[in-house]
Amino acid sequence: MAKTGLFGLKAVLGLSGILLGLAAGSAMATTVTTTSVALPNGTTTVNIVDPSQPVDGSGSNLITGTIQLQTNIGVLNTYCVDLFDYISTGAQTYNFTPSALTAGTTFRDATNSNANATGTFTQAQVNTITALLTNGTLQTQNTVNTAALQVAIWAAEYDTAAANGSYNLTSADSFYFTATTDTNSAAVLAQAQTYLNDATGYLNGSTWVNATWLNNSTH
Repeated sequence: MAKTGLFGLKAVLGLSGILLGLAAGSAMATTVTTTSVALPNGTTTVNIVDPSQPVDGSGSNLITGTIQLQTNIGVLNTYCVDLFDYISTGAQTYNFTPSALTAGTTFRDATNSNANATGTFTQAQVNTITALLTNGTLQTQNTVNTAALQVAIWAAEYDTAAANGSYNLTSADSFYFTATTDTNSAAVLAQAQTYLNDATGYLNGSTWVNATWLNNSTH
């Protein structure tokens, strides 16, 4: 059994301790036990710059890609929604009580020295992340595509959308990304920008049109 949801990945091989929306929109009341954590599609690294707070030592070389959990309810392919907490890969045991990703759900938005500070998902963020997951999981599951999906989710969560709802991953504003020397890093950022554009709209000449484009193998 495979499901898609949201989990946490941080630099080196650390994974976040918060699990949200395992079934991408349906609540699960039971506690899930994770016995192994893997990175099945390979990973790449990106730099995150957040002028308001340090992200993993100023944001250098954050690992991005699908996180695969072996659990008591099957294999779960997941993505990060928390840049400030860790778990470890390999044979580990963790218990999680997942819930649906909805507007009003809180997430960590602070350094570990300020553990009580949180952000709150807006409905617009939930809609964007849901569209990203729907679209991203239809694509070939390789290193670039899955790492790009993770980057796009981080952007929707931590970056500030423009008035038209669009995102610019590399614009030097309150939260942005730069490529590392990793072979795939620049390609990942470009693909993540495409995912975000598909989830939020498109340019008609010089006019931005709000829309959601979902791609699969035949369309």
